Amino acid sequence: LLGNTLSMAANLDRNRQLYVLDRSSFRELFNAEANGRGLIYASLSDEEGNEKVVFNLNDRKDFPKVPKLAIERAKEGKAVPIPPVDTNLVGVVLKLRGITNTYLYTVIAVPPTVLDAIAETNRNSEEYSELERNRIPFQFAFALLYLGVCVVVLLAAMWMGISVARRIVNPIRRLMSAANEVSRGNMNARVNVAGSEGDLRFLSETFNVMIGDIESKQSDLLAANQLMDERATFIEAVLSGVSASVIGLDNKANITIANRAASELFDIDSKMSKSNLTLHDVNSQLASIFDQAVSQSSDQYRGQVVVNIEGLERTLNVQLIREHGRQSEHSYVMTLDDITDLVSAQRNSAWADIARRIAHEIKNPLTPIQLSAERIRRRYGKLITDDREVFDNCTDTIIRQVGDIGRMVDEFSSFARMPEPVMEVLDIRNSVRETVFLQKVGFPHITFELDMPDQEVRVLYDSRMISQALINVIKNAAEAIEGVEDANSKGRIDVCLYTDQQLAIIDIIDNGKGLPKSDRQKLMEPYMTTREKGTGLGLPIVRKIIEDHGGKLQLMDAPTVKEGGNGALMRFTLPIVAADITEPAKQGEQ
Repeated sequence: LLGNTLSMAANLDRNRQLYVLDRSSFRELFNAEANGRGLIYASLSDEEGNEKVVFNLNDRKDFPKVPKLAIERAKEGKAVPIPPVDTNLVGVVLKLRGITNTYLYTVIAVPPTVLDAIAETNRNSEEYSELERNRIPFQFAFALLYLGVCVVVLLAAMWMGISVARRIVNPIRRLMSAANEVSRGNMNARVNVAGSEGDLRFLSETFNVMIGDIESKQSDLLAANQLMDERATFIEAVLSGVSASVIGLDNKANITIANRAASELFDIDSKMSKSNLTLHDVNSQLASIFDQAVSQSSDQYRGQVVVNIEGLERTLNVQLIREHGRQSEHSYVMTLDDITDLVSAQRNSAWADIARRIAHEIKNPLTPIQLSAERIRRRYGKLITDDREVFDNCTDTIIRQVGDIGRMVDEFSSFARMPEPVMEVLDIRNSVRETVFLQKVGFPHITFELDMPDQEVRVLYDSRMISQALINVIKNAAEAIEGVEDANSKGRIDVCLYTDQQLAIIDIIDNGKGLPKSDRQKLMEPYMTTREKGTGLGLPIVRKIIEDHGGKLQLMDAPTVKEGGNGALMRFTLPIVAADITEPAKQGEQ
């Protein structure tokens, strides 16, 4: 009945337009559906039980109406069965989905033999329940009888066992007493073999010999363990004191030990909670070096790798040493030396030397060239009547290009010989505020937003140099915004100053074209630029200024990049001065 009801409901839902447009044809369809499924009564009614369409096979008047409780339960969309009570009729109520506020009620007649079978089943169930209720008394009686028999057998067995085992109890007790003393750490305990004979005597003598051997081995183990503890303490002290990162590995690249430097560099401590932390989980590039060294079967392997850690590229010298173990298993010690600052210093030193040479070689002839061009324009400008416009354009181009070259040489000189910073303890909010105000005037088409704390942020810095660094970065952000091809995009630069523990952090966020995904850190190296007219010295100068102040410059994506936007984030990090320092501190003065 349930399947027929669901199928009939689906067919009625599909013909809901017939129900609305032609109720007579729908009633014929309804009668055909009910008659074809062998129903003796079927109806469509609303929530109040009022019948809209009725099918009555035998025109009986005693069919029960749809129970309101069944309609309430059918509102949830489930079929509600109606069991027989005083008749042999079974019904189902189901809410239609296609026809609003309509419920399908179907009825079939159950044969008397089925009802008799149901009644017989109920009687059998009641008899079973009665037997179930009487099960515990019967079980209790049988359990008492079984317990009595077991107690009798157990007492007889105990009496026989005691009588048989009495002759071997005393030697075993002495053996147990000696074993108990040994378990407490008394290695001088021995079993008295007097009065024992046979296998028990042999067992007691063997026990005494065994305890003697254990006592000797224990002394050796204690001495070896003490030596190992001393060595382990010494090794841990050495590993924690060295600046290089040291990682211990097995032959499957599982990390067995890591010193403090390695844990801080790769955040190993937080990852060690998972079992079998491998080098592949820490860094894939280091894992590649490990696999290459293992494939070469060399006892020592050296290499250099550039890894990306928290968005920063670090240059590491890698040395892998294999320790020979038993059988074919080996362990490895990987030593990592961070030479990023050394490489950067070498590059900066080399570029600074090149910049000095370029500035020296180029700057000398610039002034005579410019003066000669101006003199030619003054001396011969009035004499030239043909192509005067070409003459003026050429002389102007010479003068303008000489000026551009002069400015480029000045940047070379600035990079090659940065002035010593004059440090003072000042409120850095003033420098940030003044710099943002100047850039607002210089770029009126860009929206600037400044966010700073209310309390002062005291930093030991050179206000002129920090302002120069901020101007350079904000100018780069403005040029990145101008490079965006979307004309409908409104340029915006957010400058945020906040503190984190003992650090003052300045974030410059723009919605420009953003930074390259690869080799991003190389933008802070001399003469690396992505702009057509850039010299590649702006960010290196900014980086040098920040590092001279004990801070750090980071290049990151703007927060909107994760949401599909674009832009860059330049972060300055400078140390905060303690509040009790009031005297200005200067450096670089003779």
